[in-house]
Amino acid sequence: MFSVVEDAMKALFGKKGQGMMMGGPRKPISLVLGLVFFAFGLIPLLNQFKVIGFTIPALPSLVLYVLSIIGAVILLWDAISENMAMMGFAQMARMATFVVALVLLAIGLIPLLHSMGTIGFTLPALAGIIINVLYVLTGGLLIYGGTQGF
Repeated sequence: MFSVVEDAMKALFGKKGQGMMMGGPRKPISLVLGLVFFAFGLIPLLNQFKVIGFTIPALPSLVLYVLSIIGAVILLWDAISENMAMMGFAQMARMATFVVALVLLAIGLIPLLHSMGTIGFTLPALAGIIINVLYVLTGGLLIYGGTQGF
């Protein structure tokens, strides 16, 4: 039994703890989190435009704030930790990742801190379509980072 677990760990992390997938455990985390964000953004958008007849049930705002903060941290990790080209599409993707991460961090962190009484201001109510489009962008960037040599 332990040999199966050991083989799985070696396949994921290799000999030196660096993943065989070029990015270690960060790549699958980015991919799974990207799929979650993509679904959380795209399904309500498609429902709003009457393309599909179902949607995701409403989640508590605290869950969405925490999910936004986690997504922003992973996006920042993707944007900062990887060596990318200084020109071309890779640089544009890196800058887009960085900007979306900062916006997502603000959208998650400011209302959370306001609800805890730490800060005295909050963001104005944003339309659901803006949040959903931001989640689709976040999901797309996380999926790109999880599948490429990002």
